[in-house]
Amino acid sequence: MAEFGGFFNSVNGDRKYKSEDFANYFKTFISNGINPSTDNLKVVKVSNSQIKILSGSACINGYLYLNTAELTKAISTGVTRIDRVVLRLDIVNRLLNIAIVQGTSTSPPALTRNSSVHELSLAKITIKNTTITVEDERGQVSLCGYMTFLGKDDLQSMWDLFNQQWENQKIIWQDWFTNMQGQSIRGIFIQEKVPEIHKVGDIWIELA
Repeated sequence: MAEFGGFFNSVNGDRKYKSEDFANYFKTFISNGINPSTDNLKVVKVSNSQIKILSGSACINGYLYLNTAELTKAISTGVTRIDRVVLRLDIVNRLLNIAIVQGTSTSPPALTRNSSVHELSLAKITIKNTTITVEDERGQVSLCGYMTFLGKDDLQSMWDLFNQQWENQKIIWQDWFTNMQGQSIRGIFIQEKVPEIHKVGDIWIELA
């Protein structure tokens, strides 16, 4: 199919849409990632054998994930291992949920990302015998990241651009002000020493 247009009301069943049609629509303007709220889907250690994932939302390839209550997961301990808490989209099994993926003693498991499964890492869990530590990975773009609107700069980029342009304007104004010293009908000098070239009526503001 070369072209697709939607969505329209159906007349006698001539407009039927699949879930992937809606997912394809949403992924044209929403990137993969979790909601950028501070504690959204944050993984928290409860004990050395249990974690909890706070409520939140995410989007993977246009599919919506919602967790409206704290979700508790058990951690298998007793060996040295590095696991990951992942948010997994499984197209074949029609699932989008959180799972624990076990790694090895030296490295965490690689994320699965193919045409049927796509995983985002929420946290890395290091297990040493009966003790666990949780490392937040939500903010790492290559592992998870925050969902944004595609085609638009994020707020930080816009703020950085504003600050850059503001600094440029200050430099332009300062250069103009420096060049205008003594050039107006009544000179205004802001400097430490008495102006070398001045006339009666000029204003000198002495800098300490």
